[in-house]
Amino acid sequence: MSEYTKKINWPAEWKDAAGEETIAKRSAVESPIKLYTSWFCPFAQRAWIALEEKNIDYQWIEINPYEIDEKEPGGYTKKALPLPEKKKRFPGFVETSPSGLVPGIDNNGEKVWDSLIVVEYINDAFKEGPELMPSDPLSKSRVRYWSGYVTDVVQKNYYAMLISQDAEVQENFRQKFFDSCRIFSRQMANTDEGAYFLGEQFSMVDIAFAPFWQRFLWVGGHYRDLKFPTEEKEFKRLNIWWDTVSKRPSVARTLVCKPRLLSSYKQYSRNEATSNYGKMIQGILGKSGKKSTKAYGANIYPIAVATGLALGSLAYVGKSLFGKKK
Repeated sequence: MSEYTKKINWPAEWKDAAGEETIAKRSAVESPIKLYTSWFCPFAQRAWIALEEKNIDYQWIEINPYEIDEKEPGGYTKKALPLPEKKKRFPGFVETSPSGLVPGIDNNGEKVWDSLIVVEYINDAFKEGPELMPSDPLSKSRVRYWSGYVTDVVQKNYYAMLISQDAEVQENFRQKFFDSCRIFSRQMANTDEGAYFLGEQFSMVDIAFAPFWQRFLWVGGHYRDLKFPTEEKEFKRLNIWWDTVSKRPSVARTLVCKPRLLSSYKQYSRNEATSNYGKMIQGILGKSGKKSTKAYGANIYPIAVATGLALGSLAYVGKSLFGKKK
């Protein structure tokens, strides 16, 4: 453990959970397969789940991309280190991920970064374990599309709600977040086909969504009293999905101590973060205004399609990225 990743000022209630146990196990081995990652990052957790699902022997290399404040629990801040400082502290990491963002994987000199690209690389490079992508081209395209939707729409609306300090703006993004969850849920297989997004097969889209849903429940509930409309069929479907996904061993082994994770989000909830991600969400809030009705990502996922799906008014003939109207 380096001086940048050692335990600092840990409260008594922070007890190692399955995630910390997995980190300790994977950090203790030398391997030509190195995962550069951060324990708190949902994007990095995607790569972590994929490697656990494939049952690959890999080496965990913890990256703390932030300044350390020993007065804070765990020493955690969301004050980003400049890229040259990251390169100085973690040269192998920046060689693997030139942007200085986790996750990155170095597989015997093959260096890949960006969370969903890393997940696909893991699936293609390691044939051990279950396939993380369906075999037919249309289903594969749907998995990529809806994984991107999680990244570009769902989680950004959620984090805008979390970071905003204005009650009206929070409520605006809360409703946008709920709408994007409804859209996603309607694309999931019927439960009689299986609990996962595709039904029986656990795939990249489940991996893409799981780390964020964990934070929606834990962090959103703690800091923004986030309560889902669980009486709605879309959220009933998502609850069935999460109950199954969270118990899958590859996911369960990545779930860290809840109080520790909550503490790491304190500065986000106060809009005190200077991380790249925090600045990006602050930019969304700066553009939104209190009267904005435009959900983030509408330029990527056309608002007319999104609205039609949300209202259940679009009927698709044949097969498409959107599946069948439910």
